[in-house]
Amino acid sequence: MKQTIIIYSNYVEVSRKGGRLYIETPKTKCSIPLSNIDGILIFGKSYLTSEAISLCMKKQIPIILFTIYGKIKGQILPPANSETTNKRIKQFGLYFFKRFEIAKYLIKRKYNEIERTFNVELWELKPKIDEVTDYTSLLGIEGIATKVMFQKFESMIKDTEFKFWDRNYRPPKDEVNALLSFIYTLGYNLATGIIVLKGFDPFISFLHFKRGKHAAFASDLMEIIRPKLTLFSAELITKNKIIKEDFVKENNYFYLKKQAIYKILEEFNQLKEELITSMKKFLTDLENFDF
Repeated sequence: MKQTIIIYSNYVEVSRKGGRLYIETPKTKCSIPLSNIDGILIFGKSYLTSEAISLCMKKQIPIILFTIYGKIKGQILPPANSETTNKRIKQFGLYFFKRFEIAKYLIKRKYNEIERTFNVELWELKPKIDEVTDYTSLLGIEGIATKVMFQKFESMIKDTEFKFWDRNYRPPKDEVNALLSFIYTLGYNLATGIIVLKGFDPFISFLHFKRGKHAAFASDLMEIIRPKLTLFSAELITKNKIIKEDFVKENNYFYLKKQAIYKILEEFNQLKEELITSMKKFLTDLENFDF
């Protein structure tokens, strides 16, 4: 599997030196060959020379630009080629002929991730995934696993100053839900970037349904990494990386302060590679599905 280059720094400059990219941030300088790279993700303010962009386009390497908070602000994509075209054709075909089967596979992957991440057994529930015949029942089974995950999450933070009763959002009504919403948004934005980078359509989904500008396929991938994101949120609390003073209350809703966001982003940077690997694995599996 090829490597995805992740650049996480404000004021990064990317230029070209021969057949390599030269990357300079306020803290580091390095050059990288492009022979084993499938894409470049840049988080923060950046300056890219036209020569660097031309080299990446020649090597069919997409560049996805994010804000420092993880929201996609731009995409620099190579000209369409047969590989990316074939991937989207395959995705459309699977959507029309195998959508429900892939939705089931997503739920199975989420079950496995919950078991590994939180050290629980869901063996009694797993066989029911194959038995369901409609989306309502499937989402009901998914909800049971999610409830188990949040029960483990609650038990992890119960001896801290934070309390978690249930999941609420838009906007969150307590500090824990404000933290979860922000972490999940980081994961959603990262998933969108990986989908585009790998040549798929972020709006053609299998489990979630598109609403407005919602990249529903990114929400599909989010279910695979949601357990890791949930554990990450719990560890921010249990390790005192985030405290009550990191939140502000406005009109009975809670939000993270800017200083707290920077702390979270620094910690999240260390998790990105693991999340990307999980999502890439699913996209590879998707390519191997038969009609």
